[in-house]
Amino acid sequence: MFLSNFFTTIGMDEQPSYYFFSNYHLVYLLINIIFFILLFKYLKNKPIKLQNKIISIALVLILLLKFAGEALFIYEYYFIDESYSTYPHAFFNINTFFSFQLCGIMNILLPFVIWFNIKPLKDFVFATAILGGLAVIFYPVTVLYGEPFRITFPIIRSSVIHFFLIFIPLFLIYRGDFKLRKANWTKVAIGLLLTAAWAMFGNLFIDQNANNMYLMSNPFNGGPIPVINILGNGYHVLFLAGAVTIGYIIVFQISYLFEPRISKNNYLYKKQL
Repeated sequence: MFLSNFFTTIGMDEQPSYYFFSNYHLVYLLINIIFFILLFKYLKNKPIKLQNKIISIALVLILLLKFAGEALFIYEYYFIDESYSTYPHAFFNINTFFSFQLCGIMNILLPFVIWFNIKPLKDFVFATAILGGLAVIFYPVTVLYGEPFRITFPIIRSSVIHFFLIFIPLFLIYRGDFKLRKANWTKVAIGLLLTAAWAMFGNLFIDQNANNMYLMSNPFNGGPIPVINILGNGYHVLFLAGAVTIGYIIVFQISYLFEPRISKNNYLYKKQL
């Protein structure tokens, strides 16, 4: 009974309206802040090799949790008569191996962009990973739903993944491995447009009932977020475009706060340029 209640997608379709900035949400925010500070303080004074090892373990964990979630969705598709949510899908489905959702795409791209040092993608992937993580922390869809303090595997999966989507890029920026440059905003814009096009491909040709990246219908209608909670389908995309743009601006400002303070006459600074 415990396992069936733990490994389930029941409630995953619910928007976190009831929990939005409630005491439960504030506890969730506080937990993320505490873990961020503790892990950051632990890692920053450790040898580079140990830092890289722990970061790689976290990246592997992101991938494992991503595909463990897909395994749960596949199981429910074949063995649960009435689907608990819209997440279950067949094994031979593109969602098994990739994703049409922004955060799901980052789950896969972030590890490989870091491991293989794919520089052309770093601006888009680092900025979008941070943005996606922050979006879920402040609007905890797939994290806060159902009964209070009822912990399920999908909740743990989403919480851990989105935490590391924020932590890993910011720590690498702090370490001086990478710097988000405002001059490269076009790379971020192009990456986002291509991702949106990919999501629309999924909406129109793979699963016409899908709402990838919330492009087809407004899930926030009637919810707690002002303005978008009264917008009709289609118009809400304009609001999302503006909100995402503001979100990226905030992410760039946050990344600046984490950049190492190196003198412009310092060799490491010149090397980064």
